[in-house]
Amino acid sequence: MASSRPISESTITRSTCATRTARATHQFEIVGYSLKRCLAAGEFVRSSAFAACGYRWSVRVYPGGFGPAHREFVSVFVKMMTNRGKAAARFDLRLIDRATGLPRSVFRAAQPVVFDYSVKHKKCKGKRGTRAFMRRRDLESSAFVRDDRLIVECVIDVVVANGGDDDTAAAASPLAGVPAPDLSRHLGELLERADGVGADVTFDVRGQPFAAHRIVLAMRSPVFMASLYGSMREHRAPRIAVDDMEPEVFDALLRFVYSDTLALPGDLGEGEYKEMVRQLLEAADRYAMDRLRVICELILSRSLDAKTVAATLAMADQHSTTATRSRMFVFSSWPLGWMTTIND
Repeated sequence: MASSRPISESTITRSTCATRTARATHQFEIVGYSLKRCLAAGEFVRSSAFAACGYRWSVRVYPGGFGPAHREFVSVFVKMMTNRGKAAARFDLRLIDRATGLPRSVFRAAQPVVFDYSVKHKKCKGKRGTRAFMRRRDLESSAFVRDDRLIVECVIDVVVANGGDDDTAAAASPLAGVPAPDLSRHLGELLERADGVGADVTFDVRGQPFAAHRIVLAMRSPVFMASLYGSMREHRAPRIAVDDMEPEVFDALLRFVYSDTLALPGDLGEGEYKEMVRQLLEAADRYAMDRLRVICELILSRSLDAKTVAATLAMADQHSTTATRSRMFVFSSWPLGWMTTIND
């Protein structure tokens, strides 16, 4: 008689834990860097918030260093902006070479680190980065700072929580689909297309024409407002002659009017660059554009030497640029022979 054996059932199950990341890249452009570099240690400028994996982030740059012990450095951090948020992420903080447009990695966290923006940890774990990102003197003399602009790029890879959905999480963020502000970019594009889109005035600068929009010029300069909409003779003229300015200088002035950015040709030598900034200082004073004037003053004051101090001081006196003159007083403490050499 055959024996009866119990029948058993065996079930094998399997699961996989696959770590995924959601990447975001944000470029933080600091326009007028020469103004920001005067910030005290511990003071920072912050980028707009950007989304990655449903969390909000920002880049913090400390031009004067994170604290008194790091004043010779620029400090850079990436910070979680989502209240009570907690996530692990690796990140790469880069600088954009203004000549080539290519990024250079300066500081990176190759392995994920925890960002915890809870009430308990917001002071110690809400931001990550480095207090010694780059020495200030090395940065300011590098190809990363040009036309008084600096671009810091942050690439962040956020670890997606187990079982989570990065697309769903991203959709939960109210800022996930909001584009960055682009008014200055649109105005800049309007200038590039000025010959065919709404241009209503042309400036003839030593034989070179520049088409522009009266309303934009008037909005940015009280002098343009008076000349284009006031009782001056240029009020109705479709073409205005400018004979006492170089075309390259007027072009840079016009670009600043539209984009609020100082953009100079990239192939200028050091002497040519300084001379063009000096001429822009004259133009800024002529058209009462205070922001451009201050930027030019700061650029020139940083590059003063025995060959340029006398010319810059003369221009400061001519155009009543108080900030430039005040910086020149530093040189009065130098040996008398040095000043005599300049005055000769």
